Amino acid sequence: MADVRALRSPWSVVVLAALVAYAWWLSGLVAFTTSATVAVAVPVAALLAVALLTPSARAPDDRPRPDTAVAARRLAPWLALVSMAVVLEIVGLALGGRSPAVPTLSTVVDHALVDRFSRFALCCAWLGIGVLAVLRRPRGRRPGRG
Repeated sequence: MADVRALRSPWSVVVLAALVAYAWWLSGLVAFTTSATVAVAVPVAALLAVALLTPSARAPDDRPRPDTAVAARRLAPWLALVSMAVVLEIVGLALGGRSPAVPTLSTVVDHALVDRFSRFALCCAWLGIGVLAVLRRPRGRRPGRG
């Protein structure tokens, strides 16, 4: 879970405000332009750099091994949901991509991205998921601390 103390720091308010402002700015860009593509790539590259450059809290050899049956039970609903979404997308695309009977995820998202506020809300959610993934990531050990 994310460190609650980190969420209460004054910097978290600044980061949150910056992310909301960035999402508002990004939601105003015209889709599929170079500036929009670069604006989407910047947070992806930043979070990828943090994920790759932040050392893991555990060495690979002392990582606890989860029980396979428990891991499979926890993962099964997510795999089923993703599988259904992929199958729905494939069927929709096979029907021409714009079928009103079987809408693809792309078609549904296109309708949601019509106005700026919905683009802003989806952008905030996207940035929030990325930030939470970084906050929940185990941090490296500090020298002198076991």
